[in-house]
Amino acid sequence: MTPYATVDRKCDYVHDNIIADIMIDREVERAWLEERLATDDRQLLVLYGRRRVGKTTLVSDVLDDCGLTSVYYLCDQRGIDHNARAFARACTATLDDVPPAVDDFTDAFTYLTRRVDGPFVVALDEFSYLVETDDTITSVFQRIVDETLAGTEISLVLLGSSISMMEEGVLSYESPLYGRRTGQWRLEPLTLGQAAGFFPAYDAEELIRAYGAVGGIPAYLEQFEPDRSLADNVETHILSKGSFLFEEPEFLLRQELREPGTYLSILEAIAHGATRVSEIANEIDRDASSLSGYLGNLSRLGLIDRETPVTDPDARGVYRLTDHFLRFWFRYVLPNRGTLERGQTTAVRASIMETLPSHTSWTFEAVCRQAVRSSGVPVGCDRVGRWWYDDNEIDVVGVNAGTETLLLGECKWTVEPVGRDLLVDLETLGPDVRWRGEDRTVQYALFARAGFTEGLMAVADERDDLFLATPADILDLF
Repeated sequence: MTPYATVDRKCDYVHDNIIADIMIDREVERAWLEERLATDDRQLLVLYGRRRVGKTTLVSDVLDDCGLTSVYYLCDQRGIDHNARAFARACTATLDDVPPAVDDFTDAFTYLTRRVDGPFVVALDEFSYLVETDDTITSVFQRIVDETLAGTEISLVLLGSSISMMEEGVLSYESPLYGRRTGQWRLEPLTLGQAAGFFPAYDAEELIRAYGAVGGIPAYLEQFEPDRSLADNVETHILSKGSFLFEEPEFLLRQELREPGTYLSILEAIAHGATRVSEIANEIDRDASSLSGYLGNLSRLGLIDRETPVTDPDARGVYRLTDHFLRFWFRYVLPNRGTLERGQTTAVRASIMETLPSHTSWTFEAVCRQAVRSSGVPVGCDRVGRWWYDDNEIDVVGVNAGTETLLLGECKWTVEPVGRDLLVDLETLGPDVRWRGEDRTVQYALFARAGFTEGLMAVADERDDLFLATPADILDLF
């Protein structure tokens, strides 16, 4: 099977080193939000995702470009009453009115209904702070939606960075707001294909290396300059004291969590290979029974994820960092902190460039899984992930329950072309992957930085169950 290629992959964005206000490859999310807010029906929309993923920029951009009359308010952690009064002041600033006397959010929205005639949008950012402060706030907003806003054209957009807080407190069946929402969207970090818009001059290999350093968070990608090399960007925007990314993980933890030092130690342990609870506990010298709350909070922030073999979602899982920048930071910045604090970046930069291939190999595997998940090529899959059992592991495994198709794939970030041996090894390991028995159909995929030998390419030409792809082919899948 020949590598897949698309004919119209978008990468036509203009860069001028000031790209904070440019929406890069969020067309689907933007279209969803615009369509919902353009309807005649009153909306209650929930938009959530980890911090700095671009929620505020997306909503603000849509509200500005669509010309919708609106008020945006950023909630904080100073309590419900304080936020209600501050929200009322934000409304009066928009309406050029005198601030009313309000005691709670019901008062604030009652004031708004008396002053607004026609379509109006209220965007409450970091609504999860309110839920965290007082879990009865969702009951208050249920009454606001059902009673105070009844008969008006005032729509609500609730944004939140605590993923589990929004899912459990706002979206779950137990939430008082359940059944009131008219739409929800979890905003994910950008895939490699989406992030390509930040680096139009980079080829596929260099783009994967850059993605391995800075990941898919738009606020992080914006720090890199598209006309500079990866090494220069890393030195200037990650290794240099005073740069935005130099202390970002610590700043993020201090902003979001108590005991940031403990959380930093947990993330460092996971980054260095301690993926099970017992291993993490041993690494940081804590009882394993004490870690569930910490791991839960890190999961709520979208910084870690519990991963299981894709063919067995109920199996015992391991914890992985979900962010490529965090992996890079814990590998190269934190261990060299003393040197970098003194401004000595040259030696660290050289060490990074020397060891970058081993770091990027993990990124390459993640990118290949992204590509299969995004494109459905070579197999449309219900789930895509890794598989492992004992000492055996397969980099890319996808399952399609409807067609009973199993995809098995391997990734190689090496400087030598991949030959038939890798295919033989994958076919030998295939029977150990227990899923759907003998009736299943198995497809194979090989992804290689340096391409493939002529012998393997000849085999692929003769088989319909084998897919080969280089970095350029992978980029075309998005």
